[in-house]
Amino acid sequence: MGDIGLTPMTLAMAREFRDDEGADALLALVLERAGDNRDAAIISRHASLPVTAEGPLKNIPFGVKDNIDCLPFATTGGTTALSEYMPTEDAPPVARLKAAGGYVPVKLNLHELAFGITSNNAAHGPVRNPFDPARVAGGSSGGNATAIARGVIPFALGADTGGSTRIPAAFCGIAGFRPSTGRYPDGGVLTLSTTRDTIGPMAVTCADLAEIDALIVEEPSDPAPSQALRIGVLRAKAGLSAPVDIAMDEVFAKLGSAAGITLVALEVPEFDDLDARFGNTIVLYEAFGVWTRFARDMAGISLAEFADMIASPDVRGIFQALPDIAAKEAAAYARAIAHDLPDLRTAYARLYSDHALDLIAMPTVSVQPPLIGEDEMMQTDLGLRPTFPTVAANTALATLTGAPSLAVPAGMDRDGLPVSLMIEAMPGQDRFLLLLGQRIERILAG
Repeated sequence: MGDIGLTPMTLAMAREFRDDEGADALLALVLERAGDNRDAAIISRHASLPVTAEGPLKNIPFGVKDNIDCLPFATTGGTTALSEYMPTEDAPPVARLKAAGGYVPVKLNLHELAFGITSNNAAHGPVRNPFDPARVAGGSSGGNATAIARGVIPFALGADTGGSTRIPAAFCGIAGFRPSTGRYPDGGVLTLSTTRDTIGPMAVTCADLAEIDALIVEEPSDPAPSQALRIGVLRAKAGLSAPVDIAMDEVFAKLGSAAGITLVALEVPEFDDLDARFGNTIVLYEAFGVWTRFARDMAGISLAEFADMIASPDVRGIFQALPDIAAKEAAAYARAIAHDLPDLRTAYARLYSDHALDLIAMPTVSVQPPLIGEDEMMQTDLGLRPTFPTVAANTALATLTGAPSLAVPAGMDRDGLPVSLMIEAMPGQDRFLLLLGQRIERILAG
């Protein structure tokens, strides 16, 4: 096969290169590409080919976001405060992929401690967008997306609290998956929210994501269903970016004209501004408890001392404010867990039954990637807007309903930047969603 070029590397391409050139040559290619670190995607490298198990991923490299435990690497969370924090075992999804024959030559940069959506990391440098280095790659799994888009590795494991696998996938033109909450085995992650966090894979295509998911949950990969589909369409956040809106109009026109697909326009006010209403309360309250215990038990210091060691000003400010936030938000947190979350999940299920829907769809992100430095506010067609809620407006829904959510590459806008369609299903319908994602991916590419 020879050199596969500086293009994204699917699993099929990686296997072909391994078979034609050898496993050592594939590792050498990965390390060569990882050495070109101008995008700050690579935090650390492991230069020897380990003995890998027999299996479908035999001698196939993959990446791991650096808030997930993976031996022989430290788990730094992208902060120098944890540069020496060594796990004792792999996170369970990492272990299952290694048991299938894969190995990890690189750990990847992120928004510091995964608390943001730009991956503008003051400790290790900003993760740059592969299509425009003046823009962010998205976060918090930004290093994953850039490394996959630039062909360093064929896939990577990220973690998603508010959109952290799907936002960078959208900004970098790849596929990103958030499984149903609780689908993957727990543990081995620097957690922010016990309610909202999950590991999720990122890859070039939805087909590769389906294979990776099947290996993590140890399920067979079924053929894609060929049934007629009813897809509910949410476009509540249009108007922020004309290039994205125009591109998404074309995406929905393609879907609407495809055989066997019916689109249903939806307006669901209950889904608007979820983070501002109660999602942020859940994350911040739970993060206070998680990180207070972590700082004490694993680092032997107070949360305040740990916060002072964080390099990125936005993240440091959040950690310094966590005690006051937790004290003020205790009642709101209890109400969110007891009432707001159940009410949202009831409304989500009712939407499917009332409209006889198979999936819902929306733009993964309704704006182009922010410029590096637009951490707090970003420019949109409607003026300056707060960056985090603007970028994460659509991705928050699945993190609160517990539903599976898939970012599907959907072409380019008029400025040459990727656009992405997000599709979601009912909780537990992960295989259904991943297989239909492949069908939709073919339609959009066709």
